[in-house]
Amino acid sequence: ATGATGATGADGAAATDKDKQNQYGLLGLLNVIRMTDPDLNTLALGSDLTTLGLNLNSSKCLYSTFASPWADGPSKTEPQYQLPLCYYMQQTPPLKHAHLQKFQLETLFHIFYAMPKDLLQAYAAQELYHRDWRYHMDLKLWFRRATASDGVPAHQQQPTYFYFDINSWECRLFAGNMHGNLTAGLMSEEDVRVRVSGAK
Repeated sequence: ATGATGATGADGAAATDKDKQNQYGLLGLLNVIRMTDPDLNTLALGSDLTTLGLNLNSSKCLYSTFASPWADGPSKTEPQYQLPLCYYMQQTPPLKHAHLQKFQLETLFHIFYAMPKDLLQAYAAQELYHRDWRYHMDLKLWFRRATASDGVPAHQQQPTYFYFDINSWECRLFAGNMHGNLTAGLMSEEDVRVRVSGAK
């Protein structure tokens, strides 16, 4: 009797495992086709949106009336919020090139490198020249000759230059090869002067 009971229990466990495997195969589709389990029908077939209070024939946006699948009724109004007054600004004040005189050095370099072929790029370059920086056409870097205020001895055989490193975004002492005159590749101040069309 004990052996028979044990065999029956083993057969029942095997049948249960087989049923669990079948529910994910073709045999499991029979439960969906028969539509006997409402939870399974909702999972497989979804819900009728018209039962949620949505008018699918409306040409207006549905999100303005559909609050939630669990809401008792449609949404009546837009949510309450207060828009900051700064968002009502009709037009931002234009940036004048005279403002560049107040900008920090890193800001001017950012304008120069981040706004190619823009008028502000030319004005930034012009302001950098006013601050004794020079642009090297071949190296594509900005250089400034070191002075005594930088802690560099005034009497040196060769001049010392600082350059702006765009990778570390800081000024560094130039330690490159100085063969060939470095100043030969620097653009003149006249080359970077902004010329507005129509100006005399």
